[in-house]
Amino acid sequence: MTDQPLSTVRDPAAPDPAGAVDLSNVVDLADFIERLRTLRAYAGSPSFRVLAKRVGPLLKQPQDVTHSTISDVFDPTRRRLNQELVVAIVLALGVPEAQVPQWRSACLAAHAAKRRAPGPTGVFRQLPAELATFTGRREELAALIALVEVSGAAETPGSRNSDSQSAAVPHTVVVSAIEGMAGVGKTQLAIRAAHELVRAGRFADVQLYVNLRGFDTEAAPADPADVLDSFLRQLEVPARRIPAGLAERAAMFRDRIAGRDALLVLDNAADEAQVAALIPADPRCLVLVTSRRTLAGLDGARLLRLDVFPLRDALELLARVVGQERVAAEPEAAVQVVRLCGLLPLAVSLAAARLRSRPAWSLARLATHLRDSGLDAVRAGSRELRPVFELSYRELPASTARAFRLLSLHPGRGFTAGAVEALTGTSEAAAQDELEALLDENLVEQRTADRYELHDLLHAFALERAEAEESAAERDEALARLLSWYLHAAENVSRAVETRRLLETLPTR
Repeated sequence: MTDQPLSTVRDPAAPDPAGAVDLSNVVDLADFIERLRTLRAYAGSPSFRVLAKRVGPLLKQPQDVTHSTISDVFDPTRRRLNQELVVAIVLALGVPEAQVPQWRSACLAAHAAKRRAPGPTGVFRQLPAELATFTGRREELAALIALVEVSGAAETPGSRNSDSQSAAVPHTVVVSAIEGMAGVGKTQLAIRAAHELVRAGRFADVQLYVNLRGFDTEAAPADPADVLDSFLRQLEVPARRIPAGLAERAAMFRDRIAGRDALLVLDNAADEAQVAALIPADPRCLVLVTSRRTLAGLDGARLLRLDVFPLRDALELLARVVGQERVAAEPEAAVQVVRLCGLLPLAVSLAAARLRSRPAWSLARLATHLRDSGLDAVRAGSRELRPVFELSYRELPASTARAFRLLSLHPGRGFTAGAVEALTGTSEAAAQDELEALLDENLVEQRTADRYELHDLLHAFALERAEAEESAAERDEALARLLSWYLHAAENVSRAVETRRLLETLPTR
């Protein structure tokens, strides 16, 4: 702020600062500094040079104070304030001695309070960096960008005054929910799509990002109210003006983001309830949500299910990490490696990073290591695949977790609800419910209407859990039930075939 040529601390026409600022419910230091700025405004907005001359003599040990020292106190990003300096400033701004203890107490409380949400104010471009090794996903990227093109969710530069273009803007915000199994690359796809849209001139006003921690090893899922608090601060709403309730914060967020070309990336959502309050209402906004759990219940969302890589993209990712020359030297071994990783992007990336850190290894050696060590081999440094699967597993209800474990005992790749009924010893309806729950968690795949599959790496993980949590007797009983069910099914088929043959031999009238 530039200095103002004021000869007095307070404009006589300005309101009296004494009692003009409410010091109740100071939430943190940024909030306290905002109220200190309000006090300065009530005092006539004296320049920092004028304040510095007034403050110096009011200190316990009178001294000369620079204007930069004073201006620093009014910086909302400050982490600490000098208590004596604050007291001298409020006195210089016209606060009576009797009210100084209130300011001192509020300042102490502000230092003791934890910030309500991370992130500085006014940060409008928050997209994380793109991975240099991002590979493939051409069709999925095209589908996400086409959503914007078809719906008109964002305007091209200079289009706001175009009646023909504004008429194409829909009445609802565009929401795309990207879902898929753990490690399939949902976050990187959303970030790449967001960057491509911004590079194309879309959503230039605001780009907000948040990790909702729906599946996190170290922290609980983010509270939507806390996320809104952070978003509102970033939209330059003073902390003391942010309401306490979730519904009120959501309403203020919709109001503050209205009229802006805004892009929101809501990453790693736990469920629809966590996301619902974070969606704006302005049709010029685009929201990209990622979750390993299906968000089919999110009203109006376009669902995009992400599958594992096709072989060519998995090989391209491997080559990007370890080098094209190493892949070209051992093409057959490279195919073995990516197939042993189940074509899962995270698994391929971890295995490739492990190979890159071992220049003496060949791709054939890595393939052997993956084949012999299973999930233990899918790791690089402190990163590994097993904890990623564990996050999904630990959220399952007990009966669903048991069904998931027992699926690993099935000898074939595909299975039906009837086979799951036999494995679990429940009814077919109950087995179907468990399969639907696992589908919603993206822990099983459904290729046709009545048949399901486990991804190879999830099968290995489920088998680990079965061996750890089911006794040998329980596993044997489940397999015996399954064998009996298949024998019974085969007998029924055999009888049906014999009956049909018999009917075909009977003479017709």
